[in-house]
Amino acid sequence: MIFSNIKKQLDQLIHLLSQLESDQYTKQIAHLSNASIGEHSRHIIELLKCTIDGYSTNKVDYINRSRNTDIEKDQYLAVKTIESLLVKLNLPDKILNLNISEKEGLQSQQVFTTYYRELVYNEEHIIHHLALIKVALFDMNLDLVDQSFGLAHSTMLYQKKGVK
Repeated sequence: MIFSNIKKQLDQLIHLLSQLESDQYTKQIAHLSNASIGEHSRHIIELLKCTIDGYSTNKVDYINRSRNTDIEKDQYLAVKTIESLLVKLNLPDKILNLNISEKEGLQSQQVFTTYYRELVYNEEHIIHHLALIKVALFDMNLDLVDQSFGLAHSTMLYQKKGVK
């Protein structure tokens, strides 16, 4: 379920990115603290990459991740990177160390986590940023995504029950 939900979200993002013009992908949106769709896409990609790359080293480090600004400027590079991550995603669960820092300036600490737990975190993180990307689309008057874009799986299940 975790893999299929992440795949569905990333497929939606790929579909959107393939429809955007370069200037739409990089346009800074005032309602999003001047962030662009590209910046949100890069952020999604980089956190998932930290999790997948951390699998082989047994260490996930979101704090000291690379910030590849080329991804936020080039939606085709973003799509290629997402596709490469999707190929590597489906791995068995295992215990990992997560690098955290409680306060700025303090030395980082390690906490135990698992690969699947970090994928669940990424799933929620992706949903959050897709919802922000949807705000950018509204801001630009672009109707390019369906209602499920940026909605959590649990929200969709709740809505199917007919409760409002």
